[in-house]
Amino acid sequence: MALSDAGQAAMAYWGTIQQQSALHSDTTAMWDAIRADAAANGLDTPGVTVQGVGEVWAAANRIRNTADTFGKARAVQDQTGFGQSITAQMMTTVPWSREPQVLSTLADYQVRFEALFTTPLGQSASVILTAKYGAGELPATVGDLISALGAWAPDSGSLPVGTFDGIGSVSITAV
Repeated sequence: MALSDAGQAAMAYWGTIQQQSALHSDTTAMWDAIRADAAANGLDTPGVTVQGVGEVWAAANRIRNTADTFGKARAVQDQTGFGQSITAQMMTTVPWSREPQVLSTLADYQVRFEALFTTPLGQSASVILTAKYGAGELPATVGDLISALGAWAPDSGSLPVGTFDGIGSVSITAV
């Protein structure tokens, strides 16, 4: 997915934009967050255009929408016990993905997921981790992926001190 020059400039606010998308914020809240981010970094204005932010906002919304689709399939699998295949509707590309021709034959996948845990003080918490799967390595079903992430997360060395409780939200991007 190639971004325009304006879109590339707006990538400076990727984290802010993606967070607002995940929260299902409207564009007013997103722009307020971008202005607050700019101000926190000592800038008078964000220095980005509506066009550029729109491109990045669209990419963040695609990630959120495909994650929501994955979540719905996971709920169906949990309720019925029937395995749900991972489909194209459960994954998307990101602005830094390789060209479509490469992705069609040699896609790698970044699986960003929420690892749930209980702190030593007994509080529920979570951390976002990313697992990478090479071409042909992504598990075929929602349940198999959740199981693989559940096995990998505690051994990743990336969890804070506490007790691992499971996997929360999941998003899959082809890169």
